[in-house]
Amino acid sequence: MNIETIEMFGFLSAIKALRLPFKGKAKSDSNLLFTSKFINDLREVNIESKTVIGKKDFKILQTLINNGDEHAKVVRGIIVSCSITAPRYLWQEIDTYKIGTERLASESTMHVEAKGLTGEELQIVKAELKEGFEQERIQWFSYQTLRRIYFQRRNHRLPEWKIFIDWIRTLPLADELIFIDRKESVVI
Repeated sequence: MNIETIEMFGFLSAIKALRLPFKGKAKSDSNLLFTSKFINDLREVNIESKTVIGKKDFKILQTLINNGDEHAKVVRGIIVSCSITAPRYLWQEIDTYKIGTERLASESTMHVEAKGLTGEELQIVKAELKEGFEQERIQWFSYQTLRRIYFQRRNHRLPEWKIFIDWIRTLPLADELIFIDRKESVVI
C-alpha cells in the first residue's frame, strides 16, 4: 500500500468561515492572504494562499472540533488530495466513508487487466480478480472525515489501516485538528 499527498487546500476558507455564525469576523486574529493569477495562453494557474492561524481562532477551532461534527463543520473545508494504491479489500472499507470524500479517478481493471475483452470473457476476468489486487485511486478527504476515520479505524486489525493512520499523521496540523482528544458523549 502506498499513499502520496498531492495537494492541500481550504485552510483559508475554514478560518474565514470560523466566526461567521456569530458575526465575529472582526474578532479574528488570523492573517489571511490570497492571490491568484491565471494565464490562459499557457494554461497556467498560479494560486497562492497563506494562512497564519491566530491563537484565539485556533482555540475556537479546537473547541468546535472537540464538541463534535455538528459544531466542527468548518473543517469539512480543509481538504487533502492524495494518490492511494491499495488492495481491493481495503477500497471496500474506504468506500464506507461517503461523506467528506470524493474519488476523482481510479485505475480501470476493464481497460488494463481485461483490455479488449467483452461479454463473458470480460465478466470472467473481472470476477477472478483477487481481493489483494492493488488499484490506484486519486481521492480527496476532508479533515473532518479523516478525524472520523482515525477514531473508527485506529485500532483496526488490518495493517493497511495503520499505514493510512500513519499517513494522516504527516498532514499539517494533524495533531491539533485531527488527533485531538474528543469529548465522550454522556448517555442518559
